[in-house]
Amino acid sequence: MASLQKLRQLSAPHCVLLAVQYATESNISALRTLTALRDADLPLELTLSIILTYLPEEFEPTSYIEYLHELATDSRHPGDDPSVPTDDIISIAHFSTSRAKKRRKALELLPVVHPLYAAEDALDSFTHFLIHRAHRIDAQTGLLDLVPQLVIPFLKHSEFLRTWFISTALPLLRLNYEYYPQRANGSLEDFAKLKGKSAIDYQLSNIRNAGDSDIHNVARDLKGVVAPWMCGANERKRRKISSEGRRASIAQEQPRDPDDWDCLFQWILHASKDNLTLSATAFSEWDGPEDMDLGGYEEGRDYVDDEQQRQLEMRYAQTAFACAYLADKSDVATFQTAHSLLGRICDLMNYDAPPDLNVGIDSLPTYDLKDPLLQESTTSILQEHRLLEPTNVITKPSRDSVQILKFVIFSAWTLSSLDQPVSIREVAKMSLRDNRSEQLALLQKILHKLGSSRKENSTWTSARLKLLWLWNWGTQNHDTDRRAQGIFGMLEISTLETEILKALVESSHYPLVVQTYIKSSASHQPLSLQEVESVVLRCAMNHYDNASNGNRTRGGMKRATEIITAFAPHFHGSSRFQRMQALLLATHAMSFYTLVLEHGVPFQPVNIRVSSNPLALVRKLLSQNGGSYTKLDDLISIGQNLVISRPSTIMEDENETSLDPSKLDRRKAAAERRVIGMAIDAALAEDDFETAYSYVVNRLTPSTPAATPSAASKLFSFGSPESDEQEDDAEDVAWRAALRAGRYSSPTVTNSWTQSAARPDLRRLEQRMELLSQALMLAPPTHLEEVLSVWQQCEAETTALLAEETAAEERFNDAADRKLPGTFVNETIAIQPRREVGRGAAEEAPLGLFDVARGAAAAFSKSAFPLRGSAQAAANVPARDTNMSSSRASMDFSDSGSMNEERVRKRDMVASAATGALATGTGALASGLGWMLGESTTHSDRWIKD
Repeated sequence: MASLQKLRQLSAPHCVLLAVQYATESNISALRTLTALRDADLPLELTLSIILTYLPEEFEPTSYIEYLHELATDSRHPGDDPSVPTDDIISIAHFSTSRAKKRRKALELLPVVHPLYAAEDALDSFTHFLIHRAHRIDAQTGLLDLVPQLVIPFLKHSEFLRTWFISTALPLLRLNYEYYPQRANGSLEDFAKLKGKSAIDYQLSNIRNAGDSDIHNVARDLKGVVAPWMCGANERKRRKISSEGRRASIAQEQPRDPDDWDCLFQWILHASKDNLTLSATAFSEWDGPEDMDLGGYEEGRDYVDDEQQRQLEMRYAQTAFACAYLADKSDVATFQTAHSLLGRICDLMNYDAPPDLNVGIDSLPTYDLKDPLLQESTTSILQEHRLLEPTNVITKPSRDSVQILKFVIFSAWTLSSLDQPVSIREVAKMSLRDNRSEQLALLQKILHKLGSSRKENSTWTSARLKLLWLWNWGTQNHDTDRRAQGIFGMLEISTLETEILKALVESSHYPLVVQTYIKSSASHQPLSLQEVESVVLRCAMNHYDNASNGNRTRGGMKRATEIITAFAPHFHGSSRFQRMQALLLATHAMSFYTLVLEHGVPFQPVNIRVSSNPLALVRKLLSQNGGSYTKLDDLISIGQNLVISRPSTIMEDENETSLDPSKLDRRKAAAERRVIGMAIDAALAEDDFETAYSYVVNRLTPSTPAATPSAASKLFSFGSPESDEQEDDAEDVAWRAALRAGRYSSPTVTNSWTQSAARPDLRRLEQRMELLSQALMLAPPTHLEEVLSVWQQCEAETTALLAEETAAEERFNDAADRKLPGTFVNETIAIQPRREVGRGAAEEAPLGLFDVARGAAAAFSKSAFPLRGSAQAAANVPARDTNMSSSRASMDFSDSGSMNEERVRKRDMVASAATGALATGTGALASGLGWMLGESTTHSDRWIKD
């Protein structure tokens, strides 16, 4: 009792110093007695400040909870057995009052209010003390688990204290001691300072970095950490407004910061970009803003009102939509996760669950929106910062947005089943971009990959149906600017079917092509037969153009041949198929020859296609392959096929249905003459006159003895300027080839008749004149002068040789006459060689130019001057017989009878050819006949004199 008496005698400064001493010594009973007896000198705030400053933080709160309760309820009393150590009072009492005052002023007592909560003016001192004490305990000792012992008993004291504990202390306690005890998760003060995005990142950092096995903990963290923290959103907002009120009054309006819930939804959305499974798990196991684990400390209180709850549920569902659209991966797991997310959305909005991803093609969803959501939208609505906008049409929760997401997910899944995985985000962009080129490129990539993997017919049938669904999403209704509603909706249906057809042909699924595109019923025929034909031919031509070798058993030529062979029976009336077959035959035949183009580039089939005159390649072939001219039939076949095919226009003449047989025959005949002419030139270039002679005589015979220009034009009419030009050119080649052969003088044939028993020089001249007679029958009247000029040269050479031979005979006879009988000596006498005759056994005298001219004049007089024809005919006969006799006399050989008849026959034939041509070409005769008559008369006079 003495101690209590002394305690009452202490001054106020002495009492403060004594309370500090008891607090420092953790002597709660003495401190309790002191503050109860001297409550006037130790008011509540001072007492709380002393306890806050000097009571050790590691001291168990349970030891002074009762005392704190007395302070909180202002029911302080000294206790049942009040006692104060006398020694403590004596140690304080010996200080003088002035000294006690100085020491009291020197005390550094902490304010009861923590700086973080200074804006909470409405809070009582005891609530501030508990919050400050909790911060001190954590800051000084790190023993955060002592805070519940301190605060929980007083939760009913203040709603702010309850909210603070639930939103600040409880989340950190769970992170540090329950959920992630092995990781350091920061201090209470640091945690209390967090707000907005940084707070969400901090609270969910552990789950963000967790492995797949810990992903399921995201719902636990959302319920037990983030959701409790959200309960303090209003208090944090109020403190922020209060602390920034003065600056905000003078500052310009600042953009609104997202609230805590916005930050949470944005975090979930951003996480889905790299880990959709994490976000999907959050939605599947966390029921949203109302799903909070507050540890029971809320005691039935709602921290989110009904209106806010409704808004948060819509934002929660919108975030689920946004997560699906932000998924950038295209693996199967991502599609399955997005599908589960779609199911969760349907569940939240009480809609029917979507069909399973693996449903059959017939069960794929059908587009049934009356008002298309995507018609006026652009890809900007898929930007991450816009996905959560309340007005975003594809993420705003509604039945239509659910339908759109369903089609996007099933489109991505269908593309994946076609071996062309595309992310859900990219599929959504394609639907919004409406880029035809992009859609066509994707379609071609799908078909190329399918073709490369050698799929079965059933797989291709299924793939075609899937592509058709991707085109229209199962509906015939579509936006006004689209062909169909699906992700391939900018393509025409014909384009889609054409690309599929090309892929089927390229992958050699010919029976399936026939079944689907050729023999299908008229009501279900995807493409017209003309379109199918064009596609097939283009596929074959593509392989042809890319072939490096013309052999049809190799590479591109093999594939082109296979395609044409497979489909030709189904297009038997198609001229383009016939032309393509002819082209393949010609190219294959040419592959057996060596052919190099300019600059040393080896010949390739495409060179035929790009050539404006493919028949000219035959001439190059002849020039580069020695002796190839002997394979005339093969060359003719090549030339005819090239002319029939007309390679450069096969893919252009789409309206051509069939080839006229008569037109075809005329083209082949013209090509044959041109090739023979080329072969003749090649034979002459290799000094093979005999072969050239044989080709002219046997293969270039005219169809009529003397065809007039008009008749020839009608005979070879193609019905088009191009055809007429080709046939005229063929005729020109024929007679010019005969002329070149008739002009040819071989260096290997000698003019000396003494070196051989036969006379090859005379035989060669005879052959040349026969060729020139052929040229006369083939040449147009305007070129007769050119042929006759060469004829004159040959005739002059023949006359010279015959004169030489006659002189030799005369010398031989004179020598024999000078020899007397019995005076022969052993001497070598030049034996008159037997002159080699032409192609037969009988000798033939060359036809004289005079005979030709006179015959031409007679024919002309009959046609031009019919009244004088009969009178002149009788006069011309003796002259012609005289000339014939002169010719026979000057070229008399041992064989007389049959040779004379043959000479007359050939002379008549040549005369008939010349006169026939001249008679029908009166225009050319005016300039040429006078020359012929003059030359022939002069020449005949010279013969008569000789």
